This record gives sequence, C-alpha cells and structure tokens, in this order.
Amino acid sequence: MKRTLIAIVGLFLSFSILAEELTVNILTRDESIVTAVRTEGDNIWIKLAKDHLTDVITVRISNQNQDSYRTWFNGSPDLISSGFRGNGAWSDRVQTKANFVEYWLEDKLVLHLQRK
Repeated sequence: MKRTLIAIVGLFLSFSILAEELTVNILTRDESIVTAVRTEGDNIWIKLAKDHLTDVITVRISNQNQDSYRTWFNGSPDLISSGFRGNGAWSDRVQTKANFVEYWLEDKLVLHLQRK
C-alpha cells in the first residue's frame, strides 16, 4: 500500500511538472544542444546537453522577430554566458521582458523564443 501511494504521488508530481506552462513560444530549438526550457515571469532558464556544458552561449533580445537587437545592462547586444554549468542543472538564466530571445552557439541559432 505504501509503495502504491508513493508511486501515485510521484506520478502526480511528474504530471504537475509537465503541466507547467511556458510564458514563451519555442520557435526554434536544437534539442541536441538545449534539452529543456523553463520560465517563471521574466526569468528564462535552459538546460544544456552534457556535451555542451562548457560551450559559450550568446543571448540576444529584440522587440521584433530577428530585428534590431536591444542592448543588455552591459551596453552590448550580446550577453555572453560561459558560467559554471553542472550536468543536468538549469543554467544560463536571463531576466528580460523582451518579446524575442535568441540563444546562439557560435554562428548557429540553437534556441529562439517568443514571449506569449
């Protein structure tokens, strides 16, 4: 009985996690690089695949689709993320109200998000 109850609770929790609604639409995602996306308000987190944990990711934001990138707090349109990333950890958090958020690996667009 106890095992059944634990299994039911675990199943309920997994459905709750899956049911979490993103505040963005995923327009493009290379799943071999970005394995998951999570949002909460203006915050966006990504999970990188194990083979890409040390890669430098560039994040760009704009109000219109792929047009006129806005500048970040550092005065540049490119926010470079190369921080510590543990295997399976949510990483590369950005906080923005921008309508479009792009994640680049070198010259390849690996994740493109549009705010709902």
